[in-house]
Amino acid sequence: MRIRIPRKKVRERFLLIYELEGCQKATDFLTECYGVRRMKIVPNGRKVGNGDSACYIENKAYFTKRGLNKRTVLHELYHHLVDTKGLELSETMEEKDANSYAREFLKLSTSSRFLTRKA
Repeated sequence: MRIRIPRKKVRERFLLIYELEGCQKATDFLTECYGVRRMKIVPNGRKVGNGDSACYIENKAYFTKRGLNKRTVLHELYHHLVDTKGLELSETMEEKDANSYAREFLKLSTSSRFLTRKA
């Protein structure tokens, strides 16, 4: 089973909330759309190791300063969705799918009329 990327209106609303209200409120919105418990974002990065920019541990996503961006937030959100939905994936497959999810989410969102409109 694969986690699907939400429809266009949800993606656009996520990006708008992310820009105007911050990443915690944006992830709260997406987790509500998926019907799972919220993921807490911890920006201090103390638990992030091995040169990574973020990590997901038990309902919390830890980020370094350079790692707190839309792509990484979506990547860690994918890990949260896999965890809360109880999906069984190998670590390699989960990482690959998380990268793909974040990349496709942003690619589909940036190609939409909503984000390319000139002011």
